[in-house]
Amino acid sequence: MQMYPHNGFTLVELLVTVAIAAILASVAVPSYTAMMNSTRLATQSNELLGALMIARSEAIRLNQLVIFCRSDDGVACSGAMGRWEGWLVFADNNRNDSPDAGEVLRTGTIASSMLYVRASPTILVQSNRIRFGSDGFARNARGASAILLQASLGVCIPTVSPALNYRAIRIVAGGRASISSVDYGGACPMPLN
Repeated sequence: MQMYPHNGFTLVELLVTVAIAAILASVAVPSYTAMMNSTRLATQSNELLGALMIARSEAIRLNQLVIFCRSDDGVACSGAMGRWEGWLVFADNNRNDSPDAGEVLRTGTIASSMLYVRASPTILVQSNRIRFGSDGFARNARGASAILLQASLGVCIPTVSPALNYRAIRIVAGGRASISSVDYGGACPMPLN
């Protein structure tokens, strides 16, 4: 009788392999979660920054008022407080502070339910609107007495993974916007002006 060698593996070898895979997964999953959350934050904050830049450049190009605002339905601006669902950019041809047919230039939604987008008090006072004039400057009000806007939007995930769980989109000098990362220890506070 001829003996054939066994080409399989033993139960001990299988258990060792499963244990090593479990250890590697326990190390990789938190890193993957932090990377995915960081990517969500970066994507959403860059999208909002891009929308602000489009609003500013279109105001200059069209030589008229262009408004960036919170929009919960993608059709009209919303002055409500709290978490944003989306945004829109429109050319305010008739200066009624609302998008009319043919005026909407861009719309967007907040991509993840994990993300919180909120406006600073200066933006809230203006009914969640940032108005860019034909000179490319955003001001805190309409009229000759208006001063250059200094405000911010906050994009946040309420978690400690990643440590920098907050992106502040700051509007300074009336129109220039930039993004900075902040560690709020998992909290999502209202952004500062």
